Amino acid sequence: MYYSEEIGLPKTDPKRWRLRTDPVGRETWHYINEEDTIHEEQTSYVKYLLGLEDFSTPEPAVIETPFSAAKKGAEFLELLQDESSGIFPCQYKGPMFMTIGYITANYFSKNEIPEPYRQEMIRYIVNTSHPVDGGWGLHSIDKSTCFGTTMNYVCLRLLGLPADHIVCKKARETLHSLGGAIKNPHWGKSWLALLNLYDWDGVNPAPPELWTLPYSLPIHPGRWWVHTRAIYLPLGYLSSNRVQCELDPLLSEIRSEIYLPRQLPYESIKFSNHRNDVCGVDLYYPHTTILDMANYFLSKYEKIRPKFVLDWTNTKAYELMLKEYKNTDYLCIAPVNFAFNMIVTAYHEGTSSKNFKQLQNRMNDVLFHGPQGMTVMGTNGVQVWDAAFMIQYFFMTGLADLPRYQPMIRKSYHFLVRSQFTEDCVEGSFRDKRKGAWPFSTKDQGYSVSDCTAEAIKAIIMVKSHPDFKDIKDAIKDDDLFNGIDVLLNIQNVGNFEFGSFSAYEGIRSTLLLEKLNPAEVFNNIMVEYPYVECTDSSVLGLTYFSKYYPDYKTEVVQSAIKNAINYIIKAQNYDDGSWYGSWGVCYTYAGMFALEALNTVGYNYSNSYTVEKGCDFLISKQLPDGGWSESMKACETHTYVNTEQSLLVQTSWAIIGLILADYPDQEPIKKGIKLIMDRQLPTGEWKFEDIEGVFNHSCAIEYPSYKFLFPIKALGLYKNKYGDEKIV
Repeated sequence: MYYSEEIGLPKTDPKRWRLRTDPVGRETWHYINEEDTIHEEQTSYVKYLLGLEDFSTPEPAVIETPFSAAKKGAEFLELLQDESSGIFPCQYKGPMFMTIGYITANYFSKNEIPEPYRQEMIRYIVNTSHPVDGGWGLHSIDKSTCFGTTMNYVCLRLLGLPADHIVCKKARETLHSLGGAIKNPHWGKSWLALLNLYDWDGVNPAPPELWTLPYSLPIHPGRWWVHTRAIYLPLGYLSSNRVQCELDPLLSEIRSEIYLPRQLPYESIKFSNHRNDVCGVDLYYPHTTILDMANYFLSKYEKIRPKFVLDWTNTKAYELMLKEYKNTDYLCIAPVNFAFNMIVTAYHEGTSSKNFKQLQNRMNDVLFHGPQGMTVMGTNGVQVWDAAFMIQYFFMTGLADLPRYQPMIRKSYHFLVRSQFTEDCVEGSFRDKRKGAWPFSTKDQGYSVSDCTAEAIKAIIMVKSHPDFKDIKDAIKDDDLFNGIDVLLNIQNVGNFEFGSFSAYEGIRSTLLLEKLNPAEVFNNIMVEYPYVECTDSSVLGLTYFSKYYPDYKTEVVQSAIKNAINYIIKAQNYDDGSWYGSWGVCYTYAGMFALEALNTVGYNYSNSYTVEKGCDFLISKQLPDGGWSESMKACETHTYVNTEQSLLVQTSWAIIGLILADYPDQEPIKKGIKLIMDRQLPTGEWKFEDIEGVFNHSCAIEYPSYKFLFPIKALGLYKNKYGDEKIV
C-alpha cells in the first residue's frame, strides 16, 4: 500500500486511463469518461504500467535453462510493446525537480490543470517523500534537500493540498531545518522568483546579452552543453525582465510558510544578500571565485542596463526560442527548458497566441502515469533507445531466428526507420547537422545523440541483413544510413581534449575551463559537452557493425574513427583498478560492460589484452557471494564503487554481458550470475524493479524500466551461445 492510500488521499479510477501514441512515438495520457471505456479498450501494457490486477500475464512455466528464461522474458516483454507504434512505453522517472516547471508554467498562464491529473500528481509527490523526514531530494532515492523539498512542497500547495495537511506539515518542518527556501540553489531560486515567492534581486544573473557576443568567443552560449544553453536562454530572458506571477492569496500564504519565522515578514527579507546562500546539503558543485566575481559585476550591470539594450537582447533571445520550437515541433529538448519557454511565450506573446497554443498542445508529452501517480519525466521518453536495444539483443541471443518474436522486431524496426531525422535544424540555431541521425526518445524531440544513432544503425542493419526480414529491408535506404554515419563521425572529438572520444549530442565546442562558471550548484559537468566512455563504446559498436556490411563507405575515415575511439577507451580506464566510470548508468558496472563489448568488436579479449584483463578482474572482484553484483547510485556521486544492500538483477546482467563478451576464461562466476538472474525471474517471465539504473550529471538518478527485461535477456542469450543451454542448478 502506498503512503497516499494510508493517509486517504483521493485517487482516480485507474481503469479510465488510456495512453495514446502516434507513429513517431508520442505518448500522452488521457482520462476518459466512464461510458467511453467500452469504446476504447485499455491496452495490455497500460494495465501493466498501472499495476492493475486484470493484466494478463503469460502462462506460468517451469524455467530451467538460460534460453528458456530468455524466451519467457521476451514473451512477457511482448505484452509491453505498443502494437501501433512499436515502442515500449514506460515511466522514465527519478528526478524530483521537473514537476515544478510544469506547474509553474500552468499557474503563470492561468491554465487550470484538470482534476484527474492534479490528483495523480499529488499522489506521486506524496508517495516519493522521504519515509522519515517527509522531504524530497534531487531525485527519488536521494536524501532530503532544500531544493527538492521546497519545489515539491510548493507543487503540493499549488495543486491544492492545504498547509495543515500532515504531508505539508512534515515537509515544512524539514524545509525549515534545512534553512528555509532562502537556501535554494540557483534553479530553485529562479522558480520561486517566477512564482513571486522570492525576489529576482536574490537570483544570480543570466544575462541574455551573452547571446549577442561573437560566436568565436569561447564563452558564447552556443558553445555550451545543449541542455545548459537551452535552459539559460529563456531563464536569462525571464530574469532580466523580472517576470513574476501576479500575487494572489495562495501565493501569499506560501510566502509565509516556506521561510523561517525569524526571516519573516516576507517584505523584510533582503534577498540580494542571499544570492549565494545555498544549503550545504544541496551544494554538489560550489561556486568558483571567478563566478562569484562575475555575478557581482553582472548584478550591478543589470541595475543600469539601458532599456533599448534589454529590448534588443529580448528580441535576439526570443528569435532563438522560436527556432527551438521549429526544430522540436514545440516539444523542446526537455521539460525544464520547455517550462521556461512556455512562460516566456505567455509573457512575450500572450496566452492566446499561436505559439502558446502549440506549447499547450505539447505540455503533456512529458507527463507519465504509474502506480505511484503521475509525474514529469526526464524527457518525453526513451523510445528509440529501448527499441534499438530490443532489436539488437533479440538478434544477439538467437530470438530473432524464432518466428514467435519476429513481429516485435518488425514493429520496432519500422519505428526506428520513422524516427530518423530527415532534415537539418533551422539555420542560426547553433545546432550541428542532424539529418540522418537518431534521437534518444522521438523524432519530434529533435536532438541527435551519438550513442542512440550508433545503436539504431546497428539494429537496423541487423534487420536488413537477415533473410527472414528481406521483405522490409528497403524500408530505409543505404544512403540514409550513410547520412547517419556522417553525423556520428562529426560528433567524435578530434581536438586537443580527449582525442577520439565521443560526446553525447555534439562535439566539444569550447574549453572545459567554462566549468568554472557553472551556476547550477547541484550538478557537475554541465557547461560544455564532455567525452563519455559509454557514448564512445556505443559509437564503436555502431561503426564496427556498419563497416562489416558497408566496407567501402569512407573506409579510411571509419576505420580511423574506430581506432581513435578504441585508444580513448583504453586511455579512459582507471589504471589502478581496471574500472571505467559511467556517466549515464550506475556506474562502473555499466561502463565496464559497454567498454568490454566495444573492445570485443575489434578483437580484444581477456587472453590478448591487458586492458580487457584488468576490466574483467575489476568486475570479478566486485561479485558478491550470491553470484550477483550490486552498485549504488552513490558510486556516481563519489566516483568510488559503492555496494547496495543486496545483489541487483540489472547490475548482474551488465557484469555477465561484459565478462562473456570479453571471453573471461572461468565459467563458474558467470554461471553463478546467470543463476541469480534466473532465480529473480517469475514463472510468468517477469522481472521486478529493484533499484534505479540510470544517472545524469553525476548526481541525479533516473529509472530505465525496460532495462530489467532487455539486459537479463541479453545476458541469458549470450550465455547460451557460449556455454550451451544447460540446466542451471
